[in-house]
Amino acid sequence: MRQRCYRVICCLAIVVSSALNSASETIKSLPPRFRDWLTKDVAYIVTKQEKEAFLQLASDDARDLFIQRFWEVRNPTPGSPDNVYKIEHYRRIEHANQYFGLVSHTQGWRTDMGHIYITLGEPAQRQRLLGLQKVTPMEVWFYSNANPALPPFFYVIFYQREATDEFRLYSPSSDGPEKLITAEVGPTRMSALKILSDGAGRDVARETLSLIPDEPVDMQTGRVSLQSDVMLATIKDLANNPVSLRALETRRHLLEDVSHRIVLGDEFLDVLTVPLRDAAGDMNLHYVLRLKKPEDFSVGEASKGGYYYSVLIAVKVHTPDGKLIFSDEKKIANNVDSDDFEKMKQKVFGVEGWLPLPANQYKIEFQLTNLLRGTAFRREVEVTVPAVQPDNLQVSNLVPFAEARMIAHSDLPFSGAGVKFTPLAGQELELAQGENLNFFYQVWDLPTVKAAHSDKKLAVDYAYGRMGAGDAQTIHDEIPLDQFDAGGSVINGKRLATADLPPGNYRLVMTLRDPESQAKVFGFLSFSIYPSATPIAAWDVYDRTLVDSSRNGFEDFQRALCYLTLGDKTNALRKVEDAHRKNPNDDRFRNKLVELYYAQQLYGKVTLLYSPKEISSVSDEQTILRIADSFERTGDLKTALAVMQAATDVKPSSGPLILTLADYYRKAGDLQKAAAAEQKGRKLSIGPKS
Repeated sequence: MRQRCYRVICCLAIVVSSALNSASETIKSLPPRFRDWLTKDVAYIVTKQEKEAFLQLASDDARDLFIQRFWEVRNPTPGSPDNVYKIEHYRRIEHANQYFGLVSHTQGWRTDMGHIYITLGEPAQRQRLLGLQKVTPMEVWFYSNANPALPPFFYVIFYQREATDEFRLYSPSSDGPEKLITAEVGPTRMSALKILSDGAGRDVARETLSLIPDEPVDMQTGRVSLQSDVMLATIKDLANNPVSLRALETRRHLLEDVSHRIVLGDEFLDVLTVPLRDAAGDMNLHYVLRLKKPEDFSVGEASKGGYYYSVLIAVKVHTPDGKLIFSDEKKIANNVDSDDFEKMKQKVFGVEGWLPLPANQYKIEFQLTNLLRGTAFRREVEVTVPAVQPDNLQVSNLVPFAEARMIAHSDLPFSGAGVKFTPLAGQELELAQGENLNFFYQVWDLPTVKAAHSDKKLAVDYAYGRMGAGDAQTIHDEIPLDQFDAGGSVINGKRLATADLPPGNYRLVMTLRDPESQAKVFGFLSFSIYPSATPIAAWDVYDRTLVDSSRNGFEDFQRALCYLTLGDKTNALRKVEDAHRKNPNDDRFRNKLVELYYAQQLYGKVTLLYSPKEISSVSDEQTILRIADSFERTGDLKTALAVMQAATDVKPSSGPLILTLADYYRKAGDLQKAAAAEQKGRKLSIGPKS
């Protein structure tokens, strides 16, 4: 039996070796510019499948087309001649070649520093530790990261063993703090940490045990977990990480209908946004993207009669300084019968939606693409989602609308209190004399207001007139406090007749007043009246899965990502718990919940999230390590060992997992298995090689 296994292993080794040799020979036979593109330009970002497909191509024309599509699928603004992803990638390569590899006269992109820089970009902070008497030269790079495959914040450490060496990537497990000490021969872990603390600072000493700031570290024992090494392994092969592959496949799927694309700017697209509070008290930014002319949109003829449309909506939410919080892409397609088409063809096309954004300032990129025509319309806006302040009366923007209808639920864009509004935007605020001006707004107050003052009313004044004409008029109104919902909000609408208004440009000022406290808030709206005008009606659609997103936890998860980026871990944890409660089978929710519980040392809660059947070949390795470590920290070494055995069964090539398994075997007293696992784990390289 052993001899037969040996023969099988030998045969497999021969097959693998032959395949590698064949691929190597194929690469060598490529024309130089294609060989350089594959082995240098995109070495760190090309996937294995893409590499294999490229090597199968037989002509230069096919290779050129492949390269064009390679960059286009990664283009943040598909169709734009300025592919910022490609431009940034080549800038990183140029930077790496200019600043790294100088000591050994190596091409900078080949060095460890070059690999990390090209893959992750410029670090948020750099700390250079040079000239310390007992510590090797070091550099510590800090990253604030938006890639879901990596922790939100982490360090990368490089060290120089000899003066003639390039800086190498540091591994807490494979190297350990001892490798960073020059003053002693064979320093112990604790003596190395003391030297580092005295010479470089306690923070640096802590970072040599864990590159992840939120990971609990025991400075008293110098214990190193392998989560940092899992992270380094992920960085090394980030292009082939399951998260990266899924994102790339999603983009390919969304763009598969488009053979070419023209990107048009602000003058073709109107955008209206308004923050509205839902019944749970959470803020959502409602938006409408609307074309300015009916002819800017087109539909296709269906094979079985009638018509259809297909659009792609891409949204990127950034902090004011440009850091990506999350992005979302959705395809919306539907059939339109002939009767509806006749009604719609003279209307301007628009898409409505909403984003779960907590209070803060944001920079948002919108792109609406007609997949049938291959035309994209792009706008970037800056918005502020206000925080609802205790004991403060507040009001949203005034939102003009064309029509309102009753609905069964209020999860749709521009809806509340069982009413769905169709908003006006841009040139649609040019009204014909006699056409009513309709608008709505939301008032925010504390939920306790309704209970304490149910018999009270807010006073509202609407003053409007032409600027400088002296013809201002005022309408008085009231809002009963018993209309506020459980979250402390109420939507109010108003209709103003314009039949008696002379043509001109108007300004409306709304004053909302609390008669008891005399607190006042204001809202503003500009509109124009013309003697005659032909109003252009809107044809708006929205993603039908929006309703599902609030029920399947995805909305809560996106809101949690915002809170994390803003540094609010308490509300982030609350929202991830909500998401997991609604959909416990979503790995994204479970992984993030494990991460947050573990960072707060809530190990008992981590163990409750473990299920043996959920460990598979695509399971997140950081999550696996956190779960195993949590079982050990709560005194259950047996289950911790079982977790790692299950993980290494489905991930037999993961060095960090196998080394962790060796550690658990050692703690369980099985030294023979520990030695075998450690030997195997050490052979599996986990970091970039110099």
